[in-house]
Amino acid sequence: MGKHVSVTLGSIEPLAFYEKINSGKTALICEGGGQRGIFTAGVLDEFLKADFNPFDIMIGTSAGAQNLSSYICGQRGYARRIITRYTTNPQFFNPLRFIRGGHLIDLDWLINVTNQENPLALEKGLELIDSGREFLMSTCRSDNFDAVYLQPDKDNWLDIIRASSAIPGFYRSGVEFDGHLYLDGGITAAIPVEEAYLRGADTIVVIRTVPSQVYFTPEWVKRMTRWLETSSLQKMALIMKTHLKSYRRTQEFIENPPGNLQVFEIYPPTPLKSSALGSRLSSLNYDYHTGRHCGRYFLAALGDCFTQQNIHLTESFDKQTAQDEILLEDDYVEAAVAQYQLDKQQNSELNEHEKQQVNIIERIASGK
Repeated sequence: MGKHVSVTLGSIEPLAFYEKINSGKTALICEGGGQRGIFTAGVLDEFLKADFNPFDIMIGTSAGAQNLSSYICGQRGYARRIITRYTTNPQFFNPLRFIRGGHLIDLDWLINVTNQENPLALEKGLELIDSGREFLMSTCRSDNFDAVYLQPDKDNWLDIIRASSAIPGFYRSGVEFDGHLYLDGGITAAIPVEEAYLRGADTIVVIRTVPSQVYFTPEWVKRMTRWLETSSLQKMALIMKTHLKSYRRTQEFIENPPGNLQVFEIYPPTPLKSSALGSRLSSLNYDYHTGRHCGRYFLAALGDCFTQQNIHLTESFDKQTAQDEILLEDDYVEAAVAQYQLDKQQNSELNEHEKQQVNIIERIASGK
């Protein structure tokens, strides 16, 4: 039986870990979760701040793939800015557009505008990959729901992010890539720890966006699945059942690792204030800092076990952090104006039936 170590604020397990990290490959896995990925952004920003990247294999799903992209490209603060500035914009998440036949989330807009205004430093990321590191993003084939793990290059990096994040139903078309149609990787590989193990990882660090040991199925998922099974959207019901089955199996794997595998699970101490979609900026900001605290705790308790270098933890609030906070204030203003305009538009244009539909979609999209 392997070893599972919980790493969160208030947990003493990391402090009692006196074993050596397994020699061999080390993997970093990042769960998806939509805007809840802001927690992961905080953890990885602390890793970048400490120049901590001992990982041979890195695999991310959906928002986890986006977060890992900024980590591999060495862009501290990047993922936070994308989540707070762009995913809160009605151009990205718009229930009104959805009930009128469009996308609930417009991944095309998100990828295009961020590439124009805040591009990834792909050359730096490719240098790391070329040095022997393995970076994969999980996706799911639309025809058979098989998990597929794609390694990006300069030409397809953004397309793979889009494929890994194409939530079925919310992004209506899916993403066509290399002759196949792909959907969000979270359907069959929300936390791709088993894939890392199959690729030879002896030690795995997992960053979660929900507290550990979350087995329950929210009531809204049960209600929606029952409704989908009796509607014309039976494929969506099958997708949800596939996701839940895969998620439970993965949770069992994390808690009971096979062989001599070591799994270090970083997760928030309580449910995040953010939702999968439609989060308030104040909630995103709070969860980002929770992630940073958890990242610092991991580095302080276990960082030296993963690298021969001593981990140097600098002040938690430095010049770049101060600049990020100023930029975040700009995001607050911009998002507040955009939300006001959307609310005004909806109140003036929607009939009562459409308003009810928008409320239902917002509840479903939040994941609560």
